[in-house]
Amino acid sequence: ESGISVPKLLKQINFVSSTSEAIRLIDGGGIKVNGEKFEDPKKLILGDTVITVQVGKRKFARVSIL
Repeated sequence: ESGISVPKLLKQINFVSSTSEAIRLIDGGGIKVNGEKFEDPKKLILGDTVITVQVGKRKFARVSIL
């Protein structure tokens, strides 16, 4: 199946400087996907979807995954 992991996605959209930082934020509960807390850094987001990503309180992005 094609898809992208959330840590890689966050790095590609420049919300974090490294995938390690993204994993630490996920473990700390600082990432939301479509309004729900994201807890599994290895889970893939499948293609052909549009999601809303939130990092912390102030960083939001609507991302289209192809």
